[in-house]
Amino acid sequence: MKLVELLPIVAETLGVPLASVRVLAMQLRKHGLVSSGGRGRGGAEMKPTDLTNLLLGTMSGGPAKDAHLAVQRLREAWVDPRSPGQLEPARPIEDHPMFMLRHALGEALDAIFLSYASGDEFSDEGYGFPITNILFTVHYPHTVSYQADLWLDNGSEDWTLRYNRNHPAFDDIPNAEWAETARGLIAGKGDLAYTARITSTTFYDLADALGRSAEAEATQQLTATLKKARSSR
Repeated sequence: MKLVELLPIVAETLGVPLASVRVLAMQLRKHGLVSSGGRGRGGAEMKPTDLTNLLLGTMSGGPAKDAHLAVQRLREAWVDPRSPGQLEPARPIEDHPMFMLRHALGEALDAIFLSYASGDEFSDEGYGFPITNILFTVHYPHTVSYQADLWLDNGSEDWTLRYNRNHPAFDDIPNAEWAETARGLIAGKGDLAYTARITSTTFYDLADALGRSAEAEATQQLTATLKKARSSR
């Protein structure tokens, strides 16, 4: 599916004006976050990564000119499922054992879209039930940190993975300077209580929009992901 065909589906699925989604997509493509090629129906075929980036850009809630920054930083938000900060340690997911490892939010969302696009739903090794219910929430993407929650449910058990990426202004500075840096980032931002949430229906609808042309690529990448994750154990 081409970008020109995908954008109306993204707009309708997320309830966002088509004109706003077009502006967002052009900004992301300018910064290499949406596949580019020709224009219109001669453009590049859209990939699950493109869906992830369009989704994150739309959920970030900020001005379109800053969307690429929000997408890059949300994609870099990390989780360690084995850390005490998680509500429950994640069990293995048959096709995506990388969820048991420290990984980035962008990798997780790409994997979900890849799985749904190929018709291969997540399977929970512990119970054998597919993980079909998902809630994805983005919190405060333009303040001192970029945060998101991914809630997974197999109909019997559920757990939440929490992702975080501190604002780059905190990179490589001593802890003593954090408070002053945070005050500077928050100044003039107004209401900070911005949250966006979607359900598994959105993932299904957007992945389905990729069409059957995505199936071969999705299967190939799923296989590569599985092999990579197994080798890292």
